This record gives sequence, C-alpha cells and structure tokens, in this order.
Amino acid sequence: MKPLKKIGIFLDLSDSDEFLLRYFKKLDDVFDFDSLTLVHFVALENDSAELATLREQLHKPLEEVIEDEILDLVERVFGEKKSSIHVNVTWGGKLEALIRWVDAEQFNLVVLGKKEKNNGTGIFSSKVIRLTDSDCLFVPENANTEFESIALALDFSDYSEKVIRRGLNLSRNLSSKLVPVHVLKSGFQYFPYFKNQEKYLNNLRSKAEHDYNKIQKKTGLSEPLIFVEDSGNHISKSLYETALNYGANLIVMGNKGKADEDDLLVGSVADRMITADRKIPVLIVKPD
Repeated sequence: MKPLKKIGIFLDLSDSDEFLLRYFKKLDDVFDFDSLTLVHFVALENDSAELATLREQLHKPLEEVIEDEILDLVERVFGEKKSSIHVNVTWGGKLEALIRWVDAEQFNLVVLGKKEKNNGTGIFSSKVIRLTDSDCLFVPENANTEFESIALALDFSDYSEKVIRRGLNLSRNLSSKLVPVHVLKSGFQYFPYFKNQEKYLNNLRSKAEHDYNKIQKKTGLSEPLIFVEDSGNHISKSLYETALNYGANLIVMGNKGKADEDDLLVGSVADRMITADRKIPVLIVKPD
C-alpha cells in the first residue's frame, strides 16, 4: 500500500475551508506529508460572461486573487507558507476534465468537505469521490477533530485487506484504537418465514470469523471483530450507528462491497455514507 505522502484538498472559498484545513493539520502534524495541493474548482467556462464581468472589477488577475486568499488561509492555519503547499485553480466547469487532472497527479489521498447545512452542498464532493481513482477522505463540517477511535468496515471483499492496512497505519501514527466491524446481512425481513434463522445466522458468523482469522494472519490486526446482526436497516445505517456507539471519530471502508455490481463507480454503502447527514468523517479506499 502506498504511504499517504501526496495530498490534494478541495477548497470552495467558504468559511468551511478553515475547518477543513485545521482538521487536516492534525494529520499533517503526525504524518509530515511531502506535498499538499489546495485545489479550487471554478464551475464556469473560462470565457463565460460571468467571469468576464468579474475580471473587469478586479485590480489583478482573478487567479491571483483566489490564490492570495487561499495562501492567507494557509498562513492562519499552518503559521507560515510552507514550500510543500501549492495552490491550483482549475477552470472550465467540466468535472470530467478535473477528475482526469486529479488522477494524473496521482494523489495518495484527496480530502473533501461537506457543509453542516446541506442546502444542495456536498453534491460536488460526492461526485469527485465517485469518479476519482484516489483514496478519498470525506469530512463533514464541525466533525470531531480527535482520532481516539477508528472504525474499520469489513465485508471480506477484495477491499478489506487494504481497509485494515490503512487503519493500522493511521492507528500507529495517531495512537488510535481500532474497531473492526462486520454487519451480518441475512435479509430475513424479505423472507420472514425463513426456517432455522438462528442456524443461518450462526453459519454467517462462523464464515465471517473464518475470513477474519485469515486476514488477521496476513495483516497482524489483533482487535476482536464486532458483529452487528441484521436489523433490516441498510448496512450503512447499521455501520454508522455502531461507529457512534463505539465512539469512532473516523470510518475507513472500501469503495465497493461484495453486493455491489461491477459497473458501480462507488458501492451503495459508501455512497450512502458520503451523502447522508452524518457527522463522522469517512475514508474510502480505492483499488491500488
């Protein structure tokens, strides 16, 4: 697994930018990243009438105005202008072109925020997370900035080993407790007359325990696996509520799970975790 050394953070020039940078600074103080690129996406064509009018009112190029504003924020948060921090202002309004640029940069992690009062915000972040090949950290505004406990969402798909390894790396650097979680999805609500439900659940648990023992040997993870029985809720709800109950400050999960179709860019569980009104940051790992 690649170390978290090259980071991209999306800023929208709103008040939430400072929270997002302060949240990230807690990670920077521990990991000492090699480079940090602050990205602002202008959702307008470069030759649009709106931009032409705005540029006429400015005393210097709009790109410089935006960059100066971002660098002022950097100095407030980091205390100085670090040579490892760069600013990129992207024009054109074409999200696909932006994603191509992001993937060409080969960021180890892309950080995006979500405002506390949604009102249509968060849609852009969700789209970026769905489309980019980079691992993504989705941070709700005013989320807890401590890292005492990290929940690992495990379904024993191809992503689970990477979820664990990313969690172990974060735990070692942040001195966090790891909480591995597996939701036993039985689907009894669809088949209420299913015979031997208890036996079936025991079989699901035994299979999960077997898979977990195998992956423990490969990764060195020692924490016991927490089982969450199917309550009829979507897996995302069960996972989130369990993370809350265990005081998790971060959830690490795979891009897709076993139940997701191959043509989905992001699985249904991850999709709901980043679009729902939830307060725990989510780190979504993508394929290497």
